Amino acid sequence: MKKLASLFVFLMMAITIISCGPSKSVSYKDGTYSAKADSWEYGQEEAIVKIENGKIKDITLKRLDKAGNEVDYNEWKGQEINGKVYPNLNQYRMDMAKNMIDKQTYEVESISGATVSTNNWKTAVQRALDQATVK
Repeated sequence: MKKLASLFVFLMMAITIISCGPSKSVSYKDGTYSAKADSWEYGQEEAIVKIENGKIKDITLKRLDKAGNEVDYNEWKGQEINGKVYPNLNQYRMDMAKNMIDKQTYEVESISGATVSTNNWKTAVQRALDQATVK
């Protein structure tokens, strides 16, 4: 009985180790891909992702207003305007894009103070990378 219990424990450990193995690497087709996140109260986030040699080479993150025009980032510098505090979207979008390029993934931490925007940028980058993924 002890041998059977030991065998069971060994098999469970082996299954756990195998299932936690390295994830499948993703290959991307070279090109430039654009995608948007869903619209919300302040407009929409967009990502333009450039792939070179199968790697993320450049990411441009944008905030679009409700009319689809890129916002004036001078109005989003982390200051209060007319009683409302606007996060520093210009800095956040540059920092997030750099982080995604460095890590070669959209799965990076959201930025406190602009959680909705940063989550939407991640969604937009994910959608662009889905277009670039070699299947």
